[in-house]
Amino acid sequence: MAVGKYTKKIKDKYLKTNPALNKKELVMIFDKGRKKIVNQIMQAWEKPYMKKLASIASSKGGNVLEVGFGMGISADFIQKSKKIKTHTIIECHPSMIKNLKKRYSKEIGSGRILLKEGFWENVTNQIPAKSFDGILFDSCPLDKEVEFFQFFPFFKEAFRLLKDTGIFTYFSDEPLKISKKHMSQLHKAGFKNIKFQVCNISPPKDCLYWKHQTIVAPIIKKI
Repeated sequence: MAVGKYTKKIKDKYLKTNPALNKKELVMIFDKGRKKIVNQIMQAWEKPYMKKLASIASSKGGNVLEVGFGMGISADFIQKSKKIKTHTIIECHPSMIKNLKKRYSKEIGSGRILLKEGFWENVTNQIPAKSFDGILFDSCPLDKEVEFFQFFPFFKEAFRLLKDTGIFTYFSDEPLKISKKHMSQLHKAGFKNIKFQVCNISPPKDCLYWKHQTIVAPIIKKI
């Protein structure tokens, strides 16, 4: 399997998973034979980190794109920004979409939130180049083989979708700095102005997907 790319079989399987959401976390439950597998997707400890990513993505104001909804933490922070004009959210899972529509019915009705349903690979190619002033990518891995690297294929699309003065950030898998591997992928996509900020966080002991006390918030400008 190519890094960050999914087969139709994996996508279909993901859409059949059952999300369980509470104030503490979002998990996905799927069947594996007679067993039920619980996969942690997002937890409340991410709130300060999501606030930082949202502030980066909305720092230019204008039109902001968010890929992945999850618990809606970053979406809440983006919506609080008085700078933005529109907030486009791409989400593929039916349950997440249902929750999003219920939670933001007013904003969707007014046109402040533009909901695009489907996998980003099938959605963004319908969006013209240079449409957004800011982009936040936080789409969860659909399969354990990919882990966090689902964002690599999006880098090129982020560059295409950003206005020349735009800014891009994403949920990183790095605790202290942007590695050479990430830098290489970002450079291939066309980005040259790449900076970051290290955020202090406090994941609980039961968090399986992040064990560090810090995480990188990428700050990537098109020019």
